[in-house]
Formats: sequence, C-alpha cells, structure tokens
Amino acid sequence: MEFFTAPPPRERKPEKREKRSPWIGPPEDFVGAAIPLDLALFHSETLAIVLTDALVFPEGVRLNVRMAARRSEEIDDETWWDRHERLFTFHGRHRSSLDEGIRLGVRFSDGSKATTVDGALDHTGDGPPPRPDGPVLHCRRSGSSSGSDDFLSAHWPLWLWPLPPPEPFEFAVEWPLFEAPLTFTEVDGAPIAAAAERAHPYWP
Repeated sequence: MEFFTAPPPRERKPEKREKRSPWIGPPEDFVGAAIPLDLALFHSETLAIVLTDALVFPEGVRLNVRMAARRSEEIDDETWWDRHERLFTFHGRHRSSLDEGIRLGVRFSDGSKATTVDGALDHTGDGPPPRPDGPVLHCRRSGSSSGSDDFLSAHWPLWLWPLPPPEPFEFAVEWPLFEAPLTFTEVDGAPIAAAAERAHPYWP
C-alpha cells in the first residue's frame, strides 16, 4: 500500500483576460518600435536627468528617463541619505509628497498637458479607470534605483497616451529636493509618430 497518495485534480476555471485600456499602458500582444532620443532634460554638477529612448506603440509611447546624482563636498550625510531615501520611495503606494518627488510632464502645442503628479488616473471604483479627457503621463511600474554613499541612479519608464502628434512638444522636469528648477526640453514628435507604423503584433 502506498503511503503518499496524490490529491484529486483541481478543477480549473478559465480566466477571462481583459484587454488593457490604451491609457493604462502598452498592449501586451504588440512589439513596440524603439527609437533613440538622448535628450538632456536637466544637467548640473551633481545631477543629470536624460530622456534616453522611446518604445512606440500605435496608441501611445513608453518614454525611458534615467537619472544620476553624485555627492558634492557641500552635501552633508543627513542631506545625502535623505535624498537616497526619497529616490527609493518616490514611486508606488508610498510615493513621496509633491515637494519631495520628481515632477515630470509634457505639454503639446495646443496647450494640453499631462504630468506624473496630476492624478489623471486616480480612480476609486471597480474596474479600470474611465477614459481620461486629456493626455496621460504616468509611471507604469516602480522602475529601478541604486545608490551608495556618493552616487545615485534611477530608471523610470513613463507611459504617454495618446501618441503625440508629429510636431515638437515640450518635456518638463522639476525636482526641488535635488535643486532642479522647472526646465523644458523640446522633443520632436515626428520620429515618434513615424515609429508607430513599425509597431506590430506578435502574431498577425
């Protein structure tokens, strides 16, 4: 007689997969078209923020922002480690306050704008947030961060919806905690719009 016997098989009910709304993030069944950008959003002796590249989809674009900070002799231990902590806790459920966190945004030629702090996707009801009235810019996941006693770095993947028009638009950054004032950088929307034609599904 066997001592160990397998339990009876569990009945598995098929799960219905809801299609992701385009303002929430890129379609999961598409291959995005990558384009380099390499735009310095802010640069000082101690801080650099760069818009490195984009992954373009038919209805939106993922913008990759990278940041690096180095410690100067004027920054004491308390200030440095406070910045270190804020960098690691900026995103997610316990996001830092507006005064402490980095602020990122875009502004189109018609005056419409979207920022990472405007709460465009805030929603308390069941199901996904309803279709926003205007453009949306948000960090889809927490990104990645690393740091030591004299250097910090971070990567933030941002989702911009809808796809920007094929004309220049502005990318804004501001981070008082790291002494970065409000700074605008022009981004050419034409290559982004053109790249959307190269995005394609995994399976035709």
